[in-house]
Amino acid sequence: MGIVSLVNAIVDPLLSLGYFLYLLGWDAGLHVSNIILPKKKPGAVIASGVGGYRGDWGVFQPPRPGDARSPCPAINALANHGILPRDGRGITWKELGEAVGGTYNLAPTLCKQVPWLTAKFLFAGRDWNEKMTLDDLNAHGGIEHDASYTRADIKWQPDQSVPNPDIIRGLYETAGFDMDNLKPTDTFKLEDFSNYLAYRRAHSKVFNGQYIMNRNGKTFGCANSAIAFDVFGGNAADMKTWFIEERMPDNWEPRNLNRNGFTIARLNTLSFRLERGISRAGNLEAKVLKDAKHV
Repeated sequence: MGIVSLVNAIVDPLLSLGYFLYLLGWDAGLHVSNIILPKKKPGAVIASGVGGYRGDWGVFQPPRPGDARSPCPAINALANHGILPRDGRGITWKELGEAVGGTYNLAPTLCKQVPWLTAKFLFAGRDWNEKMTLDDLNAHGGIEHDASYTRADIKWQPDQSVPNPDIIRGLYETAGFDMDNLKPTDTFKLEDFSNYLAYRRAHSKVFNGQYIMNRNGKTFGCANSAIAFDVFGGNAADMKTWFIEERMPDNWEPRNLNRNGFTIARLNTLSFRLERGISRAGNLEAKVLKDAKHV
């Protein structure tokens, strides 16, 4: 190992740790100030000049052949509305975080942490200023994971860029909703997500001989649920449009009105509650076998 490589091997982890701690400190301040500062006014959650301002999402266009999409409805919806490149290509990890943050009212700390950590630690040390394509996120065992509540496992569904309506319907059934006849008042509770995630993990364990549920899968499974729940305020009808069509509901804006957006601290709190709920659900393998649903 050369001197330069040796120095980089020592310095880079220290710089990464320093940046990570800086983000957490900044986030703590944002989280506390969210409690103190007045909320954003409905109708003005998304800033002027950002896609979705005043509920104007522009033209929706489903992906065309050759367009790149990810396993994440939040990201795909932005590409389908042209807020991200419609072909899903030529965007940096950093720009991806900024676009998602501005549209969904996520804190700047969260929108720096996730793409930075993902590029650096899940994608072989890539710089977050490098360009990427949305289907980079389909790499199995990173952000994409088995036991999702919007996709079948990769064993049955190699193309993880496409939602699976049957899997999504299971979430609504778990909550006691008729997905085809939703009422405006139908609202998910956080425990609906933890209960369905527990069921999906048990299902994959029983039927999928290639099932993998590593730390990344648990982290992103709970994080995705936490963000979706908070951003939509649990509204089942709006989330159906988002999950199934990967389209923004007409005139929609984030239900989270916090002045500084959805913070890392808020994410960690909800994710902890979700994982605890999954543990409390217990062993559901007998129920999975009784239901005998193979996707």
